[in-house]
Amino acid sequence: MRRLNLVVICLDTFRYDCLNHKVPWPVYLPNLDRLRAESIVYQKAYPEGLPTIPVRRAYFTGERSFPWRFGYDTKGSWPTGRGWHKIPPEQPTLAEMLLESGYQTGLVADTYHLFKPTGNFTRGFLAYEFVRGYETDNYRAGRISPETLRRFVKNPDPAANPVLVQYLLNIEGRVREQDWTTAQVFLRASDFVLSASRQQPFFLWVDSFAPHEPWDPPRPYLMLYGQDPEDESILTPIYPVGYTSKDLTAQEIARTQALYLAYLTFVDRWVGYLLDTLDRTGLSQNTVVMLVNDHGTELMDHGQFSKAPHRLFDHNTHMVWMIRYPGEPPHVSEAFVQSHDLFPTAMELLGVHPRPVAGRSVWGLRHATAQQGRQAVVIGWGSHASVRTEEWNFVVNFEKPEERSLYHVARDPEERDNVVEQYPETATVLQRMLEELLGQPLPARLSDEVRPSDAPVRTYYQSRIDQRKRDAGFV
Repeated sequence: MRRLNLVVICLDTFRYDCLNHKVPWPVYLPNLDRLRAESIVYQKAYPEGLPTIPVRRAYFTGERSFPWRFGYDTKGSWPTGRGWHKIPPEQPTLAEMLLESGYQTGLVADTYHLFKPTGNFTRGFLAYEFVRGYETDNYRAGRISPETLRRFVKNPDPAANPVLVQYLLNIEGRVREQDWTTAQVFLRASDFVLSASRQQPFFLWVDSFAPHEPWDPPRPYLMLYGQDPEDESILTPIYPVGYTSKDLTAQEIARTQALYLAYLTFVDRWVGYLLDTLDRTGLSQNTVVMLVNDHGTELMDHGQFSKAPHRLFDHNTHMVWMIRYPGEPPHVSEAFVQSHDLFPTAMELLGVHPRPVAGRSVWGLRHATAQQGRQAVVIGWGSHASVRTEEWNFVVNFEKPEERSLYHVARDPEERDNVVEQYPETATVLQRMLEELLGQPLPARLSDEVRPSDAPVRTYYQSRIDQRKRDAGFV
């Protein structure tokens, strides 16, 4: 019997409710809509530890990242938040296990965090390709003038916008749509598939950092969302972290939302390119395709753009997980599943039997109702955690438990009304679930260690700011 191949596509910052068309804006996703119509859809999937690196480590190992418990050196990695460390050496990875089982293993990504020198996320990949240039990937040096920055942000001082400066340096010379790193990822992933198809089975992890900030799609995609593709003067904020409704005009908010949605459509087009490669070569007949994300983002749902550890709302934490399995009819599962379940699920589907891990295969839950599987999921980010059930979302700073919120999601799906004072008993029950996982009562003290490190471009501009202060006699 011919062994199945596996392709996993991971999209960073892709909102679940946009993929599900449950948002107040039209979203054009023809290729992802087709994939969803052919897949098992786990519509109640959540990561167990956030954001970028903790999620992927759980994907790769089947082990929980949260509660945080490791103090590995993170020098050379940024950001250096809780859980942003390498894969522990005693935890075998999905790629290692499949490599030992005779799979050609490949990784293609522009998610530059996967390639930090202290991360070791390339373990087990027979071939890996790092597509350079997204966000603060320290790819190019140079100068960006205030006049250029004025097209993108309100404050054109380069020292106030180091992330944007690095990004603009990285994309210099970009002309065609194929020059975007997103397109390059899927072009090179397709090349891997064509090469590996001659010697199957293969496992390919495709990791697209888009639609992570900065929301910078090729401008023609904006026409689908009522925006002028020739107008680059209202890109504020191209890097929207921290911007609130008080900072922006209604026009700027609409433009930024359109940039994000257009970026989704751009990503969809290139996901479709890879899916077409599988179809064209006949590999779809014996290849399992999984599509996942790591988290979502805010589009002024609660008065700001982007995400944060204390804002564990559904549109930030809801996970995409679809599995297209050859010959398996599409279905929607109502069971709670989590990111560390991917590893054992992939192993079951490919007939490989690893040692037991914290996650569990969810393939047997593909027809499950809400009453089957987990009754709650626990999600950690920084010093905050969420305990989510069918009815409730409890969010707490586990180091300062007086900072807590409770949302009755059954009645308040947008999670706008904190009802913790009205339902103290419910909050107590949910907090105890968290304490059971942590192995201690709140306030909790976890044994991890964070060693600060920052992007070189931030360090460079901070040094210039410090020098200005010294020259002016302030230091």
